[in-house]
Amino acid sequence: MTFPTRKFVIRDDSQRKAICMLANNVPEGIEVLFRKEVKARGIDQNSLYMLRLGEIAKHVWFGGKQYDKDTWHEYCRRYVMPEEITTKAGEVRSKWVELPNGSLTVISTSMLERGCFSNYITAVEAFGAEDGAQFSANPRERMAA
Repeated sequence: MTFPTRKFVIRDDSQRKAICMLANNVPEGIEVLFRKEVKARGIDQNSLYMLRLGEIAKHVWFGGKQYDKDTWHEYCRRYVMPEEITTKAGEVRSKWVELPNGSLTVISTSMLERGCFSNYITAVEAFGAEDGAQFSANPRERMAA
């Protein structure tokens, strides 16, 4: 029999009581993990990232060529993303993933925790700006204006 995964975010005593009641009734071999709540990445972040990659594709010439946003996405994952990242699961680890043949690839950006992804977008913007990309206003800033 499998034990279903349960997630509790402690906001008041009712969640604490529920966790205690559950803990008294779980079978042996169940792992318990306490950590700060990991915020899920939003569609706004993904949209901003893709917008920035599109702007880099439009403005940046590299080695006398222009590249599409998918190529810039791969390039940035390899060369702009920090070596140490934080995953949605809260794990701080290397961005590199070993493939079955022993070669390395970079973790998918979809695995990055919200704050880590935000820092990565900032690094991508800095990279693009250094190479001549002209960025539109942040969509959130446009909404606030």
